[in-house]
Amino acid sequence: MKRLILILMLLLSFPFAYAETEIFSGKIITGTDDAIGGGIFRFTYDENSKKAFVETPAGGLIVDNGACKPNNIFRVCINSANFSHKNITTYVYYYEIDTTIYKLTGSLSASSKIASASLLQNEQAELTVTISNPTDFEITSIVFSYNLANFSVIEAKGCELNDNILQWKGSLQSRYDKACTAKISADRGGKYSLSGNLTYFNGFETEKKTTDALPITVLPKQLKVAQSVEKGIGIKEPFYFNISLQNMHSSEDIAGTSTITIPDHASLIKDIPSFEKNARVLKRSLVLKPGTGINYSFYLEKTSEGRQPIISRFSYAIRGLNEIIENSTFIDIITETPIEKLPEPEIKPQEPETKQENNETINSAATGEAQAANAISENKTTYAKIAQENKTAGQTIAAGIPKPKLLSKNILLVGASVIVSFLIIIVAIFRIKKGKKKDEVMEKLKDELNDELKP
Repeated sequence: MKRLILILMLLLSFPFAYAETEIFSGKIITGTDDAIGGGIFRFTYDENSKKAFVETPAGGLIVDNGACKPNNIFRVCINSANFSHKNITTYVYYYEIDTTIYKLTGSLSASSKIASASLLQNEQAELTVTISNPTDFEITSIVFSYNLANFSVIEAKGCELNDNILQWKGSLQSRYDKACTAKISADRGGKYSLSGNLTYFNGFETEKKTTDALPITVLPKQLKVAQSVEKGIGIKEPFYFNISLQNMHSSEDIAGTSTITIPDHASLIKDIPSFEKNARVLKRSLVLKPGTGINYSFYLEKTSEGRQPIISRFSYAIRGLNEIIENSTFIDIITETPIEKLPEPEIKPQEPETKQENNETINSAATGEAQAANAISENKTTYAKIAQENKTAGQTIAAGIPKPKLLSKNILLVGASVIVSFLIIIVAIFRIKKGKKKDEVMEKLKDELNDELKP
């Protein structure tokens, strides 16, 4: 029995875990009702014992001057007590109490951790965020979110994942925890800070918190590669191609293979024993300790002009991750060949389409006949005028210089032959294009011209 009483005393003496919110701080006159935090408080003070009796909405408390004392809901502190006045009718003494009153509430805490705060690019690590309720109160209306921007999330447990944000809603009973885990990685080097937001009802009001920031560093590529080559290399001129490799990590080895491919228009003058040579490909395996490096120098000769580069490839592994770095180094000045501008095609005028419909053919034939008649009429007038001029000219020449009449007649016959030939060509063209109906008109006109031209 004594043991049970001792255990109960130990449990009662064990301090309760809680959070508290200040709801009042100031001076109160004893013997009056004061509305504080949604409830009524009343103070009475005994100057001889230097103790105050405090009535709270959750029960009464006896608090020493200069001390604090809690019940299940409130914690009251008496900072000082001074005489105020005396009621001469009732002989009651009144005191001015300087007090601070707190409301005990629930409170949450959130902590985050990661296996390593320094990650390689694309290295996976497990992130854990833990929400804890260390108080003796149940916490409700919890809304939690944790931003994982700049990271890829492989999987998440305990919380939902929405657009790279871990989320959870619920409640936590006294002394319970809630854990969220996620496997994350980043493909770009840099320094990042992860944090989240927490909102909950603490039993008195809605409280908002920002979780502590978790710094994470994503390292750059840990194999540093530097290459150099001379500029303005001429044909049949030897030159050096230099490579420098360095392990930038402070604690991890780098194991890998270096592969150098020489272009067709260059040749290796001097072999490097540490490299295996297969035609134009040089290869070597190596291991670099943390913080160490190595240098290579290849003695080459440019045999002709070309556009192929020296290709260097470094494949390596560090902390279980496989990486590849490739570089191309040109030993020729590569310029873009200007594109010759082709001459623009000559645009020909579009020929009118031939209509096949009967009505259009008849109209075209009629129009052609009218044009042919006008043209022949004009030619007839012109030919008559030419004939008259030739006749006058012949008379004038004959008057000045005696010539036989046969010559004038021959000239007229030659001219008539030329005119007739010209008309025949025109008739042939119209016959092909416009049909046989034009032939009758042309024959008639030709006979008329022949009659006119006969001597």
